[in-house]
Amino acid sequence: MALLIFIQFLVGLADQIYISIVPFLVISIEKLNPSIKAGIVSFFETLPFLTISFLAGILVDRYNKKFLLFVSIFFSGLFLLLIPFFSFSNKLNWIVIGIIGFIVSSFSTLYPPSRDALIPYLVKDKEKLLYYNAIVQSSYQFALFIGGLLPPMILYFKNDMIMLLLIDGIFLIFISFFTLMINYNENQKFQRNFSIIEDLKSYLEILRNNSSILILFILTALDNFFIMGLTNVASSLYIKNYLNLSAKEFALFNASLSFGWFLGAIIISKLTFDEIKMLKIGIFLDGFSYIPFFFINDYKIALIFVFIHGLFIPLITISRTTIIQKFVDESIRGRVFSMIYMGVIGFMSLSGLFMGFLGEFLKPNYLFLIGGLGGSLLGIVSFSLKIFK
Repeated sequence: MALLIFIQFLVGLADQIYISIVPFLVISIEKLNPSIKAGIVSFFETLPFLTISFLAGILVDRYNKKFLLFVSIFFSGLFLLLIPFFSFSNKLNWIVIGIIGFIVSSFSTLYPPSRDALIPYLVKDKEKLLYYNAIVQSSYQFALFIGGLLPPMILYFKNDMIMLLLIDGIFLIFISFFTLMINYNENQKFQRNFSIIEDLKSYLEILRNNSSILILFILTALDNFFIMGLTNVASSLYIKNYLNLSAKEFALFNASLSFGWFLGAIIISKLTFDEIKMLKIGIFLDGFSYIPFFFINDYKIALIFVFIHGLFIPLITISRTTIIQKFVDESIRGRVFSMIYMGVIGFMSLSGLFMGFLGEFLKPNYLFLIGGLGGSLLGIVSFSLKIFK
């Protein structure tokens, strides 16, 4: 389990560098309609989770999970190196970045369901699942915090976003080999011959036969539609165009959010709390804590409030993961996790596209108001829904 936590930390470092740099890279190299282009790139980066992530769930339920982790991390890093390659060839533009982002994310679809489906094999006591999920996620968020501090420090000495992405890709390839050292045993019997059509039907059967999984998926999808476009697109517009700041401040903004997420996960690991109630409270606070950005026009205050927003995110992510590990049979767990991440990151793509479009007509603070109100209302509605009861 310690090795998986360590890998999660290293992956978090690499992810945050990518998250911090790419939106600003698009806005910096594109002078015509940069907001729409950044939104489209965000859409293509997350589109695989909306379109092909079902394949990841099938593979996780049938094949060795640590090998799938290796494939995910290794090839994500390998294809990320194409951004520096095209830059050095003077052929880099927003279309190229979007295509590369799509490829990188296609391999990334394997990582979350493989990791989350692997954890129950490493943790024998189900009563400790919430604790270990919190530790895994806190290690990732602490890495995002540290990774958010690295870009502004490096860019201070050498303002070269392409070089950072080159280092990031190499680092991911290096990390991937640690996954092969994980030791665990699976009791499942895998059916290696399968039909994509039949397995697609299995997703529909899972949703049709279990209303709780269907509700969980819908809540996840809608919450991320309201919120994730704010985190990815609106935040970059808010820092660059509304507050007139640079990539260094944007990276620190993301680091502040991640530090809040890290502390929130640590706090949750110390609590004994009903996971389903925790999820519903988290959905409400996820939206409500973004509403104040409608009024904030000071960067230091923004850092405080994005930190507060980060504190509430683990209420959703940790409780949702634990709910699936506790209540969903292991034979379909990979597919359920895949559906959830389809809702998380797939609808992030739609949210990024939507917020990028609205960003051409509205000031960034209005985007936070719209998304925050939508997320808050969803949280209120969730209290009337029954999940795994």
